[in-house]
Amino acid sequence: MASLRIWFKATQPHSFLASLVGVALGTAIAWSRTGRFDAAALALTALGVVCLHAGTNMSNDSIDFKRGVDNLPPRLVSPFTGGARVLPDAAVSFEAHHRVWMGFFAAAAVIGLVLAATRPNGWILLALGGIGGAIGVFYTLPPLALQYHGVGEIAVAVIFGPLVVLGSYVVQTGAVSAEPVWASIPLGLLVAAFLLVNEMPEHETDPRGGKRTIPARIGLERSVGLYEAMVFAALLLLVVFAVAQLVPWPSVLGLIAIVPLSTARSVLRAHFREYPAHIRANAATIQAVLLLGAGMTAGYLLAGVPNL
Repeated sequence: MASLRIWFKATQPHSFLASLVGVALGTAIAWSRTGRFDAAALALTALGVVCLHAGTNMSNDSIDFKRGVDNLPPRLVSPFTGGARVLPDAAVSFEAHHRVWMGFFAAAAVIGLVLAATRPNGWILLALGGIGGAIGVFYTLPPLALQYHGVGEIAVAVIFGPLVVLGSYVVQTGAVSAEPVWASIPLGLLVAAFLLVNEMPEHETDPRGGKRTIPARIGLERSVGLYEAMVFAALLLLVVFAVAQLVPWPSVLGLIAIVPLSTARSVLRAHFREYPAHIRANAATIQAVLLLGAGMTAGYLLAGVPNL
């Protein structure tokens, strides 16, 4: 029987930062604008989002393994490529792995139903959770297999941007607002950029299993250009939204993400065809996701302090 450490690895926990910063941001916007905060609801929201994220990660690994996508040469294996590697390394059985990710999806669904039944205007959470759940389930699974058809970046931008941030806001307030949607767009773009940079090393191996990601479709050089456009748009939109007063000025603290993004850009330009030299760009991009989300969250907390 596999150890808990192996099962924890199977969920790819390092990626949970992408979803948890969205939960924190949506909750901070709710407190800043309405003064409402329910710690138990926040904990339940975070748990539900992590369960959905874990189920998506593991089902992705399951399909990739079945199609032979994760049969990578050793030089391409890293914490950011080839999934959690528990299936290729035979650390767990395929059947047990399948049961666990199905359990994560079921747990996410139950938590969503509990929140919908206990929070004001729960039907809104049902709608948002249904959309997010469908995207998570069909991210890799047929018949949609979104990542296999080159729209994985759009899927994660929607989930980790508007759906998670707005959903977390609705959990606290019971109402819908445009502000969490505006605030979520830069975050969603950076998460999508993180997926893009992770897909680049596998641009030649993915198509062998029918996985036509963006790097597999347009090549590495154009993917670098697309990555630069996405991260530039994320930072620019944060400034534009602040100038237009769609988000408060303190939220531009999220621009601290420029520091790791500058590193990622330099590494990609110099080593976009070289692995493992490429790894520093992957690590810097997830750091940028964390810093952008944390900076914006801190900005909203500051904006919510009276007479600041």
